[in-house]
Amino acid sequence: MRVLVSCLAAVLMAVLATACAPSRAAIDYTMSEGIVWPGQPEKPRIKYLWSLQRVEGGEGPGKFARFVAGDIGYDASAPQYSDVLVAPHGVFVDDREVLYVADPGAKRVTVVNLKDMKSFNITRAGGMSLMTPIGVVVSPDGRVYVSDADLAKVAVFNEKGKFMKFFGGEFKRPTGLAINAAEELIYVADTWEHMVYVYGFDGTRKGSIGQRGEGPGKLNYPTHISVDADGLLYVSDTLNFRIQIFSPTGKLLNTFGLIGDSFDTFDKIKGIAVDTEGHIYVVDSAQDMVKIYNREGELLLFFGKTGQYYGDFNLPAGIYIDANDRIYIADSMNMRLQAFQFLGGD
Repeated sequence: MRVLVSCLAAVLMAVLATACAPSRAAIDYTMSEGIVWPGQPEKPRIKYLWSLQRVEGGEGPGKFARFVAGDIGYDASAPQYSDVLVAPHGVFVDDREVLYVADPGAKRVTVVNLKDMKSFNITRAGGMSLMTPIGVVVSPDGRVYVSDADLAKVAVFNEKGKFMKFFGGEFKRPTGLAINAAEELIYVADTWEHMVYVYGFDGTRKGSIGQRGEGPGKLNYPTHISVDADGLLYVSDTLNFRIQIFSPTGKLLNTFGLIGDSFDTFDKIKGIAVDTEGHIYVVDSAQDMVKIYNREGELLLFFGKTGQYYGDFNLPAGIYIDANDRIYIADSMNMRLQAFQFLGGD
């Protein structure tokens, strides 16, 4: 009996310490050929590809984790063990086509290899359970950086989900993350500090951008950030209802946006990303759509609407665009991630 208890305890620690062993995720390709924006007779620019909601199943580790945890008093219904995305927020896809979804509703980061659909979850960091993981980015060497707003920490994991360390320094509420791989920099939006911090890959703080205010270059509850191929930093300056663009050295280059509920104004901006042609994609979660701008701040196109159908949104949050102009959007209240394709053209 002692041997059995010891084995169960060892297995539990292996399961809960970082991540579950790989299981299978399932993509829904329904309507992958039938939804585009704009519609006829205009030339399509955006195409719906697929959605992902189910992240574990069959005899995979989700069931194993629940079984082992339940045996010694853990709550088998805890959101960490859900078979589906719960309230996905941050999203990132690395060069190996591995998808990372920060899901504060499930208190975890779900990792899915899009080539073979094997998946696992990161649920703990430094002996603590993740509470509200918001942002996630991955460096070229496979290190995974996760911001947890309620823990007020940025954690670093290896490519298998093993915890390595926390960033140095103090945060009030770290949210959005962005990476400049060429310069080996990680940007951290601290919403309650009204600031974007700059870190090296090693976790050393290099500087900061912004302070609270309404003037050019100042920030008011920034939430999401992105870096383009030229190293420019884009900030969703959420409660100033605008986008601000900074040079790699922190110099303000442009700002655009006004509060409102029309298509060319902002209501509640969250995720931001840039495609290979330099178009800026802004998620307006209150309007349940994605708006596309040029660098001068001119609205070019928008897609999505409130709903649960393919291509619809319900409080969308994070966005990521890969090198092939595939667009990944965390559709949080629809409990799914949706993928789209930019088809090119101005």
